[in-house]
Amino acid sequence: MLPNRPFTILVAEDDEEDRLLLDEAFMQNGLFDCGRFVEDGDQVIDYLKNCIGPEAVHPLPSLIIMDINMPLRNGLETLLAIRADHQLKNIPVLIMTSSRQEVEKAYRMGANSYLVKPIQFTELIQMIGDVATYWRDTVNLPYNEY
Repeated sequence: MLPNRPFTILVAEDDEEDRLLLDEAFMQNGLFDCGRFVEDGDQVIDYLKNCIGPEAVHPLPSLIIMDINMPLRNGLETLLAIRADHQLKNIPVLIMTSSRQEVEKAYRMGANSYLVKPIQFTELIQMIGDVATYWRDTVNLPYNEY
């Protein structure tokens, strides 16, 4: 039996307005206090490293939603870094971006899902609800204790 672990989503998004919209979509879906937000790939790696070991600041996220086009380290570079780390590689990573151009590349690099950002806010609310239902309520996620 797996330990009871809080459902948390680490969101990597450099656009402040998109972060606010995603946070509101979480709230609209009853996902209060489950979103953790960072602005670039380097912050993703820093956050994740602070989830590991006896001095961990917080638990590993249940999943990561990440934009591709971010400063410092883009989403695909960050995805590669996550997949290369034996302590992080099992965390589901969902790419959420405005373009359909990197779909095949993202899956080849280890993405678990590729989502295109909807234009309408109501569609974003629905998408986040679908993501939560699937990743929180439907699938069994791996559990790593570090």
